[in-house]
Amino acid sequence: MKKLVIIFVILFSFFSCDKKTEIGGICTDGYIHWGGEPAVDGLGWYFKGTAEIKYAVKLKELPPAFQTDSLAVTVCLLKTDEKYYCFCSQPMEVYAIKSIQKK
Repeated sequence: MKKLVIIFVILFSFFSCDKKTEIGGICTDGYIHWGGEPAVDGLGWYFKGTAEIKYAVKLKELPPAFQTDSLAVTVCLLKTDEKYYCFCSQPMEVYAIKSIQKK
């Protein structure tokens, strides 16, 4: 009986995993936004998702080809330990880009 329960738990956890989540990161759709020049207290380039990441996150090293305000993208991100301190209610999470594509 214990073996049956263990097998059920393993199978359930395997099939209930989110298909968009990669090991160590997350892939989602959203938009690239320009929040103003960081040198004058702006946010710089940030990402706001439509599904898995619904809040704004700071992007680390956004390629120049994607530096367009309100650009729709599909992006795979890795959360870093860094925080971006701004004049926000709380510091923003910083994410490294694993892959990015225009929609």
